[in-house]
Amino acid sequence: MSQIKTVLIAGGGYAGIIAANRLVRKKLPIEIVLVTARETFQERIRNHQLLAGTLKNTYTIRSLLHKSVKLVIEKIAKIEPQSKRVVLENGSALKYDHLVYSLGVQGSSAAKINTNVYFRISETEECAKMHELLKSNPNAKITVLGAGLSGIETAAELAENFPNLRLTLVDASPLGKGFSVPAQKKLREFFENKNVRILEHSKIMEYEDDALVTADGKRIEHDFCVLSSGLSASKVGEQSGLRTNPIGQVYVNQFLEVEDYPEIIGAGDCVQVVSSGYDHLRMACASALPMGIYAAERLTHLLGGKTKKGIAPFSFAYLGRNASLGRKDGVIQVSNPDDSPTLKIWTSRSAVWIKESICKLTILSFRLEKWFDFYFWKSFPETKAEYGTAVLATESEK
Repeated sequence: MSQIKTVLIAGGGYAGIIAANRLVRKKLPIEIVLVTARETFQERIRNHQLLAGTLKNTYTIRSLLHKSVKLVIEKIAKIEPQSKRVVLENGSALKYDHLVYSLGVQGSSAAKINTNVYFRISETEECAKMHELLKSNPNAKITVLGAGLSGIETAAELAENFPNLRLTLVDASPLGKGFSVPAQKKLREFFENKNVRILEHSKIMEYEDDALVTADGKRIEHDFCVLSSGLSASKVGEQSGLRTNPIGQVYVNQFLEVEDYPEIIGAGDCVQVVSSGYDHLRMACASALPMGIYAAERLTHLLGGKTKKGIAPFSFAYLGRNASLGRKDGVIQVSNPDDSPTLKIWTSRSAVWIKESICKLTILSFRLEKWFDFYFWKSFPETKAEYGTAVLATESEK
């Protein structure tokens, strides 16, 4: 009889949960233990709804996990890879034979900010706190810092549900960077109609209680500020001696294995694939779910189980990116495999339906993966084409 081995999954986000549910059905001689700091799943792709008060459902992590996966609710302090231990903040430690490192991201760590004024969109507790403040301050002056997908969705959700807010959307880059010209035009039209002020090419240098200060000395005043930029990975990897990039993502190879520690498989926003051909990957639920599934398949291969996907290197191609604009509008951008935009977009009610279906698919995938292989994705073409960037907006088109 084979000796039972322990697979410890660090993190109960998109990658961690789906990895556990795929792996537990492989009928391998293993015990799966998932460790996470919270009982409630952080559905980060809906945090803008939590902030604006339009979020309808929440889920416990236990309800999303296969019943055979052991769940430990405790924050991880560090990993001791040499001794194959995970040390918890309560002082206890868990041994493992294999580890899935999927601790995700944390919000902006801007120094010396007033936490009664600044709220990180990545953190559910802070979104809930700001929502309560908005209910008693419906005419407040709000700045959303960061005009990426999260910032766009946050500003739009607030504009729709709190029409008397004085909203400003700020970014060091152009609005909708990475979107095509038609998509950017749609975004601008929406925010103009909602009277949302857009400040582009505005690099923030100081975070005062009542204002942001740009590199050229301009003050952008606010009552409250939502931070939707400057994401960084969990600090556990770096603090555990694993090699990381400047924002804390642990380096992994094309098999998602951590350098010097092949028994550690990384998945999700907390890792960066350093092998050639992976520059297109970005922090997103869209890539975290495939990475989680692949981590389970790769471990299946390493543990002697049957798998086709786990033998080959990880491969992923984007299909598009999407941004909700409140509950009644949105933009769906069709992408090339490398995430560069095409000219094809959907807007209005079609975009709303597609966006909501994608969000619901994540929870559905967790549940169905308890029973059978459900989630799949498109692999990157073996013959890599040169995808053009001609459809990106130029300075003259902005």
